[in-house]
Amino acid sequence: MDAALFGLIVADVIGEPVDLRPPPAPGGLGLLNSITLTTGGNVCNAGVAMAKLGLHVAAAGLVGNDVLGSAVVERLKQQGVNTSGVFATESAQTSATLVAVEPGGERCFFHTPGATKLLDAAAFRRCFPIFKPCKWMQIGYFGLLPALTQSLPGLLKELRSIAPHLKIALDTVNPPGTWTELEPILPHLDLFAPSRTEAAALTGQSEPAAMVAAFRKHMPARSIIGIKLDAQGCFLDDGSASAFVPAYPIKVIDTTGAGDTWFGALLTGFIKGMPLEQAGQLANRAAADCCTELGASTGVQSFDSTLSRI
Repeated sequence: MDAALFGLIVADVIGEPVDLRPPPAPGGLGLLNSITLTTGGNVCNAGVAMAKLGLHVAAAGLVGNDVLGSAVVERLKQQGVNTSGVFATESAQTSATLVAVEPGGERCFFHTPGATKLLDAAAFRRCFPIFKPCKWMQIGYFGLLPALTQSLPGLLKELRSIAPHLKIALDTVNPPGTWTELEPILPHLDLFAPSRTEAAALTGQSEPAAMVAAFRKHMPARSIIGIKLDAQGCFLDDGSASAFVPAYPIKVIDTTGAGDTWFGALLTGFIKGMPLEQAGQLANRAAADCCTELGASTGVQSFDSTLSRI
């Protein structure tokens, strides 16, 4: 197995276009072009992107024992994602999000955490057999794992003891958790790649190089730090070199899942042995493709097609 993704497994209900500035009157009706049920969260978005890019990936986490959970698992299987680490619970519904896509492609979310609230140390340990044979594993999102965050430093140390060659990445969300929560986690990471907004909230810095320096003080020497810069691209640093990688211009249809796709494609580049800048180019290209279709993973293309356009 190339990689495992642990964390948020979400059923996304996407409506477009939704203009929330003049909503329908109370009791009124607004017409949309489409309403789509698809997958969301870092596990699904990054996992499906990596599978479409040709990797063998496993999903790990919890869904509710309900229709939404069954639909999400089936969707993952259809996309070639291993779901042996996805467990159903009777204690909560599947995590779900209403995604309102505005006419310009930007979106806002209405979310119920559901089973995500049950992701604790026991749920994480239950997935150790999934993580152990992988080259990389990603955890997401820092800021939305309330039952797990405080236990994570000890759990990652425990995981290292049984899987010393496994590389560990952490994804975050806006707004992220606190610096106090993040600091003890950073020494256990091989990759941390927040957005510029998230990094600014955590470090108080405004420039990517200064953000990287703030994280670097607490991370292993050979770890990789990325700053997602939205339409500007990304900034990557591996402790010995850094690179600003510009974005690819596109006509935006829907930005849902673009950050997760970027992260999944970046991991794909590293798994395939790409140097820092080329991995960033692959990530930017895949994220751009993601934005050209409705839904988190629809626009992602094959590895060869993506690579040919960087």
